[in-house]
Amino acid sequence: MERPPGDRVKQTISSLKKRFDGGKVIQVQTEEGHVYNATCTFNPPATDAEIAQFESETGYILPKDYKEFLKITNGCSLFDDVEYGGEVDLYSLEEIIEYNQGYDEYEGCYDIAYIYQDNIVIHSTCISQNEGNYLFWKGHIDQFDEARPLESNFELWVDRFVVCQGAKFWWWPIYTSANEDKLKGKGL
Repeated sequence: MERPPGDRVKQTISSLKKRFDGGKVIQVQTEEGHVYNATCTFNPPATDAEIAQFESETGYILPKDYKEFLKITNGCSLFDDVEYGGEVDLYSLEEIIEYNQGYDEYEGCYDIAYIYQDNIVIHSTCISQNEGNYLFWKGHIDQFDEARPLESNFELWVDRFVVCQGAKFWWWPIYTSANEDKLKGKGL
C-alpha cells in the first residue's frame, strides 16, 4: 500500500522531536568514529495560511511532503554539537525568502537547507511535471544550474538524513576505498 505524501516526514520528524524533547542531548557517532553530544532545535509549526501566503508571494511551488514538514516545524537545526554548534539548518519560510534573495531564478529552484557548505534545493519544475525526484544539492557558492540530483523527494531525503544522524550521505558514493584519502585531502 502506498503511503500518502508527507506520512514518512511526519513520522520521522515527530520521532526525532521526541528524542530531543525537553532539551535532551544525545551522542552522535559520525564518520571515522568521531562522537559528540548533539541537540536539535525545532521552530513552531507554520499554518496552512502562512504556507499559502508564502507560495502566493514567492511563486515557489512547495511539494506536499515539504508542506507537512513545515506544519510540524517551520524550520529547524539538526544535530548541533553542544560544544561547537552546527551547520545543519532546514530553513523556515522566512529564511527561504531571505536566503534566496539575489539569486537569479533558475527554472524555479530555491534553497531550503544549508548543511555543512552544501545547499539542499527544491526544483519546482520537477514538481510541476509530477516528477517524484525534485530534490537537488549544490555547494553553497554554486549556482542552481550546477545543482546535482539527489534522486529523492523531501521526505525520503530527511528520513535518510536523520537515520545518518546528520551525515551528508549524498557524498558517500563519491568516496571509495581507493580514492577517499586523496579526495579528502583536496577538501571534497
